[in-house]
Amino acid sequence: MKRPTITFTDEMYEKLEKRMTEKGLKSISECVRELVNLGLRIEESAAKNTEKEDDIDLLSQVLELKNLLKNNLIWSLESRLLARLLVETHSADTQENKIAILEQYKNKAQSYVDELVK
Repeated sequence: MKRPTITFTDEMYEKLEKRMTEKGLKSISECVRELVNLGLRIEESAAKNTEKEDDIDLLSQVLELKNLLKNNLIWSLESRLLARLLVETHSADTQENKIAILEQYKNKAQSYVDELVK
Protein backbone atom coordinates (compact mmCIF):
# COMPACT_ATOMS: atom_id res chain seq x y z
CA MET A 1 0.00 0.00 0.00
CA LYS A 2 1.31 3.44 -0.94
CA ARG A 3 1.67 6.11 1.76
CA PRO A 4 1.39 9.64 0.37
CA THR A 5 1.85 12.68 2.59
CA ILE A 6 -1.08 15.11 2.53
CA THR A 7 -1.32 18.53 4.15
CA PHE A 8 -4.71 19.95 5.15
CA THR A 9 -5.73 23.38 6.34
CA ASP A 10 -6.78 23.56 9.99
CA GLU A 11 -10.42 24.03 8.96
CA MET A 12 -10.34 21.01 6.63
CA TYR A 13 -8.63 18.86 9.27
CA GLU A 14 -11.30 19.76 11.83
CA LYS A 15 -14.00 18.72 9.35
CA LEU A 16 -12.22 15.43 8.75
CA GLU A 17 -11.92 14.78 12.50
CA LYS A 18 -15.61 15.57 12.98
CA ARG A 19 -16.56 13.22 10.13
CA MET A 20 -14.26 10.52 11.54
CA THR A 21 -15.95 10.58 14.93
CA GLU A 22 -19.48 10.79 13.44
CA LYS A 23 -18.85 7.80 11.17
CA GLY A 24 -17.01 5.83 13.86
CA LEU A 25 -13.83 5.55 11.81
CA LYS A 26 -10.51 4.68 13.47
CA SER A 27 -8.28 7.25 11.82
CA ILE A 28 -8.12 10.33 9.61
CA SER A 29 -6.44 8.15 6.96
CA GLU A 30 -9.46 5.85 6.84
CA CYS A 31 -11.75 8.87 6.55
CA VAL A 32 -9.70 10.33 3.68
CA ARG A 33 -9.60 6.95 1.87
CA GLU A 34 -13.38 6.69 2.17
CA LEU A 35 -13.88 10.21 0.80
CA VAL A 36 -11.44 9.63 -2.08
CA ASN A 37 -13.21 6.38 -2.95
CA LEU A 38 -16.57 8.15 -2.89
CA GLY A 39 -15.23 10.96 -5.10
CA LEU A 40 -13.85 8.47 -7.63
CA ARG A 41 -17.19 6.63 -7.79
CA ILE A 42 -19.00 9.94 -8.38
CA GLU A 43 -16.61 10.77 -11.24
CA GLU A 44 -17.15 7.33 -12.81
CA SER A 45 -20.90 7.74 -12.53
CA ALA A 46 -20.75 11.18 -14.12
CA ALA A 47 -18.68 9.78 -17.00
CA LYS A 48 -21.25 7.02 -17.54
CA ASN A 49 -24.05 9.61 -17.55
CA THR A 50 -22.19 11.58 -20.22
CA GLU A 51 -21.93 8.41 -22.33
CA LYS A 52 -25.67 7.80 -21.88
CA GLU A 53 -26.43 11.39 -22.90
CA ASP A 54 -24.30 10.87 -26.02
CA ASP A 55 -26.29 7.69 -26.76
CA ILE A 56 -29.57 9.58 -26.26
CA ASP A 57 -28.35 12.36 -28.55
CA LEU A 58 -27.38 9.79 -31.20
CA LEU A 59 -30.77 8.11 -30.82
CA SER A 60 -32.59 11.42 -31.34
CA GLN A 61 -30.52 12.07 -34.48
CA VAL A 62 -31.39 8.61 -35.81
CA LEU A 63 -35.08 9.22 -35.12
CA GLU A 64 -34.89 12.59 -36.89
CA LEU A 65 -33.19 10.94 -39.87
CA LYS A 66 -35.86 8.24 -39.88
CA ASN A 67 -38.58 10.90 -40.05
CA LEU A 68 -36.79 12.69 -42.89
CA LEU A 69 -36.45 9.45 -44.85
CA LYS A 70 -40.09 8.59 -44.16
CA ASN A 71 -41.23 11.97 -45.49
CA ASN A 72 -39.03 11.63 -48.58
CA LEU A 73 -40.32 8.12 -49.23
CA ILE A 74 -43.93 9.27 -48.94
CA TRP A 75 -43.22 12.18 -51.29
CA SER A 76 -41.53 9.87 -53.79
CA LEU A 77 -44.35 7.35 -53.75
CA GLU A 78 -47.04 10.00 -54.06
CA SER A 79 -45.18 11.54 -56.99
CA ARG A 80 -44.80 8.17 -58.68
CA LEU A 81 -48.48 7.33 -58.25
CA LEU A 82 -49.46 10.75 -59.55
CA ALA A 83 -47.21 10.31 -62.59
CA ARG A 84 -48.80 6.92 -63.31
CA LEU A 85 -52.27 8.39 -63.01
CA LEU A 86 -51.45 11.31 -65.30
CA VAL A 87 -49.76 9.13 -67.90
CA GLU A 88 -52.52 6.56 -67.97
CA THR A 89 -55.53 8.89 -67.93
CA HIS A 90 -54.43 11.96 -69.89
CA SER A 91 -52.06 10.64 -72.47
CA ALA A 92 -53.17 9.75 -75.95
CA ASP A 93 -49.88 7.94 -76.52
CA THR A 94 -49.54 4.27 -77.23
CA GLN A 95 -49.04 1.79 -74.43
CA GLU A 96 -45.31 1.56 -75.31
CA ASN A 97 -44.86 5.34 -74.95
CA LYS A 98 -46.69 5.27 -71.62
CA ILE A 99 -44.37 2.53 -70.37
CA ALA A 100 -41.32 4.50 -71.58
CA ILE A 101 -42.50 7.62 -69.72
CA LEU A 102 -43.05 5.62 -66.54
CA GLU A 103 -39.62 3.99 -66.88
CA GLN A 104 -38.08 7.44 -67.23
CA TYR A 105 -39.75 8.59 -63.98
CA LYS A 106 -38.69 5.36 -62.28
CA ASN A 107 -35.05 5.89 -63.28
CA LYS A 108 -35.14 9.50 -62.06
CA ALA A 109 -36.62 8.39 -58.73
CA GLN A 110 -33.98 5.68 -58.28
CA SER A 111 -31.23 8.17 -59.11
CA TYR A 112 -32.66 10.58 -56.52
CA VAL A 113 -32.77 7.91 -53.82
CA ASP A 114 -29.23 6.75 -54.66
CA GLU A 115 -27.99 10.33 -54.21
CA LEU A 116 -29.96 10.66 -50.99
CA VAL A 117 -28.44 7.60 -49.33
CA LYS A 118 -24.80 8.24 -50.32
